[in-house]
Amino acid sequence: MTTTTDEQHPPSPAPSPRRDRAQLLLLGVALFLFIPLVLFLFVRHPQPVGLSLAGGLVLMVGHRLLARPYMLRALPAKCLWCNRVLDAGEGRRKGETAAIELCSRGAAYHARSCSEHRLPLARFFSFVETWRWPLRLGIFVPLAFLLISLAATAAGQPASLETWTAWFKLIVGLTVNVAALGSLLAREHAPVTVPFPLHNFFLLGVRNLLWIFRLVGLWWIWQGLAFVLGP
Repeated sequence: MTTTTDEQHPPSPAPSPRRDRAQLLLLGVALFLFIPLVLFLFVRHPQPVGLSLAGGLVLMVGHRLLARPYMLRALPAKCLWCNRVLDAGEGRRKGETAAIELCSRGAAYHARSCSEHRLPLARFFSFVETWRWPLRLGIFVPLAFLLISLAATAAGQPASLETWTAWFKLIVGLTVNVAALGSLLAREHAPVTVPFPLHNFFLLGVRNLLWIFRLVGLWWIWQGLAFVLGP
């Protein structure tokens, strides 16, 4: 009696939608954790400072390489606002989901959202695009000064590292709290060009990310003011 190929190698069971959903969400959380780790290395800069600086820069580059493929996987699968994994059967014909076109690095991406979340999502990205230069300056200028002071300290040069760290916290804390108001204050316009790395917004969803930035930003504002105004 002969044995067929199917009998020798029975097909593997189909993947569980619930397991796939959990994997997608957990992977987003794991990739998000790169961000607080980088900030810890830059802001707390444990000794040796040079190793903290190098480790943070390596994590930044590695995160981009890992997070962009995740974004492409999450693009059709999750609500970009609330991070809910959308069922395959949900569609715009039923009014259950909506789409928004986002441009980044010269490419257009069609993100999905719950129907009721499209408006705050569009308002937020419209606000970020309209105020892109003040927001960029509020994040990247203090970051540049912090990195320069870290490099100078690692090289044994006087750099007022704690002062630059306090100013970094204060300015970035204010900037991210202003950005978080975008979903409430801005008017939608289309198409929208995202001036910041788009993949970061897919990790936890925009709403969750903004709440984290609000809370951490308020803490940093308090710490920055305490240092700047202190004796």
